Amino acid sequence: MSDFKPQDPKQHFALQRTTRAAETVAAVSDAQRKSSEETKSTNERFYNSLALFSSGTIALSVTFMGYLKNLQRPLAHPHWLVTCWICLMLCAACSLFWPFVYGYYSHYFHEWQTANAIKEKLESEAKEYPTLARGTHSLQTRAPLSHKEIEDFQSNRLEAAGTYEQKAGTAKRRETLYIHLWQWLGRVAQASFLIGLGFLLAFAINNL
Repeated sequence: MSDFKPQDPKQHFALQRTTRAAETVAAVSDAQRKSSEETKSTNERFYNSLALFSSGTIALSVTFMGYLKNLQRPLAHPHWLVTCWICLMLCAACSLFWPFVYGYYSHYFHEWQTANAIKEKLESEAKEYPTLARGTHSLQTRAPLSHKEIEDFQSNRLEAAGTYEQKAGTAKRRETLYIHLWQWLGRVAQASFLIGLGFLLAFAINNL
């Protein structure tokens, strides 16, 4: 409709509403592209951090085990050390899956936004088409658009809008699932890391 010239105020505002809906779709699509790039960058930083965390844990474990072998007395509260390892392993597992779950959440969030924006665009076009089509001619018959042609256009747009509404609903349910999973993975990772460090510190103090 970029070459369409409104003939009266009603057509002007109808064109304005449909253009605004199309711009919304373009903006949402652009946001989805930028989010994908940011997610990729986040995953790269995550793997770098994971490598540092893994190497640091291995070095600490080797050093600590060497110290324990030199002790001339039995260990106090060895189960605290086991609990520490379990917590840190849980933290590592949750941290490992955190960016991947976030990626799924981001994907379905933008898929929902895009589908919903397209649905609203199609509904806007169907609603405003009778006004925009006033005074226009059919490309096939060269005659003014008939009432049936207008209804067929509206019906096609509304049918497509219904399809995108279903897509938006499915994406919204998956987005809700992944955002809850993503939030809980972050909480468990943070809590287990702090608890693990607490048990490690308590074990070290009791075996000094």
